[in-house]
Amino acid sequence: MAKRGNGKVVRMNKTFQINSALIIFGIILIYVVVSAFLALRKQPITTYKVNASNINNNIICDGLALRQEREIKSDKSGYVCYFVRDGDKVAKNAPVCTVDETGNLIQTVERKDATDAKFSSSDYLEIRSAIDVYKTSYSDNRFFQVYTFRDTIESKVMEMSNQLLMKEYSAQGSLAKTTVRNMVAPESGIITYYTDGYETLTPETLQEADFDRSKYNRTGLKSGDIVESGKTLFKITANESWNICCFISYEQAERLTNETRLYFTVNNSDTEMAANFSLIRTNTGFILVLPMEKYMIDYINERFLSVEIILDRYEGLKIPNSAILDKQIYKVPIEYFAAGGNETGENKLYVRRTDDEGNSSVEQISPDIYVTEEKFYYVDPNQFQDSDILIKQDSQETLAVSTLEHTTLKGVYIANKGVADFSPVSIVRAGDEFTIVGTKDRLREFDNIVMDAGTVLENQVLY
Repeated sequence: MAKRGNGKVVRMNKTFQINSALIIFGIILIYVVVSAFLALRKQPITTYKVNASNINNNIICDGLALRQEREIKSDKSGYVCYFVRDGDKVAKNAPVCTVDETGNLIQTVERKDATDAKFSSSDYLEIRSAIDVYKTSYSDNRFFQVYTFRDTIESKVMEMSNQLLMKEYSAQGSLAKTTVRNMVAPESGIITYYTDGYETLTPETLQEADFDRSKYNRTGLKSGDIVESGKTLFKITANESWNICCFISYEQAERLTNETRLYFTVNNSDTEMAANFSLIRTNTGFILVLPMEKYMIDYINERFLSVEIILDRYEGLKIPNSAILDKQIYKVPIEYFAAGGNETGENKLYVRRTDDEGNSSVEQISPDIYVTEEKFYYVDPNQFQDSDILIKQDSQETLAVSTLEHTTLKGVYIANKGVADFSPVSIVRAGDEFTIVGTKDRLREFDNIVMDAGTVLENQVLY
């Protein structure tokens, strides 16, 4: 019989073997977890993109154009036919329109056969020539010329139509003279074809209700209409003098106290006008009267105007007030600066510094210069030590940094490079929430700045 073994169990050595790769992985894992934890606790830094803008103290109000308009009324009833284009200037005794009791004059012209040439070949040639000139000079950048072109064509067609009607009027002879009344301009002036009830108003008779556009009622006059005896045929304005009248509040009138002459624009025009002014007190405000001697014909067909009175206009970069901070800086006399080497040409300072062991040495530094004045440079104090001594070049004079004059600068933190980089700003106009700063400093449009300057430190890494 074979012998059995002694039954001893041999235990294997299970000592844990340290793996270097595992250690590195653990370190990385801990770093990632800690970084993620700190990132979650960290308050996000909000930035603001700088934009160009403006703040103004101007007064914007509705205005009324009051002119010396003379209404010419018809002494008979009939069909009216105008010879002069609306807004054109006519001479005294020039034909303006006819009033046809029977309507035969217009009907005769309309009944002409299609084969009959209403306009001569030279008339059509003149119209085509105007169209060709417009097509040749057309540009998308000057699209507004289409309105001038339209007025030119309308004027030519009106002129030709008038000649045709006048020929027909003459051709009918005595028959036309018995039924057709020829109306002429009683004086030279500008012709308009509308009524609105404001023709007789003056600055002194205006009321606040007259400035209510919702209640404004305008009636146009056009060829082919039937006019009744005693009704207005057309208006003529002979005097170039006119008034722009605006209703303003007591507070707005107070802002004009120190003004003797006002500058303003009308209907957002680029033309800046100027006029002396007067104020007429009412129960609820003032009537501002701007007497004018020019531009009347430009607004002959308009009664209501949008007027912007220019008082103060501030243009620059718009930034939130929360982004502005005060920074302490040094004022260093300019004579202590020396031109740098040929490579940079930067302004430098010679500084004597003493280390912890009492050894002194002279160094050359290039501090950030924020502002230049006649006698001083405003520089960043973070580049100095309190024990530094400034040395004037080619001189024995020195100046201790600890004795430099301090002052403060308004500025913001530019965040373009991910670091809170201080940049001074010049305040142009401060508002309740935003401020307009100048464009001559380092800050530029579209720069990113820290929106709340109190949440970061200078040179702090932002992201």
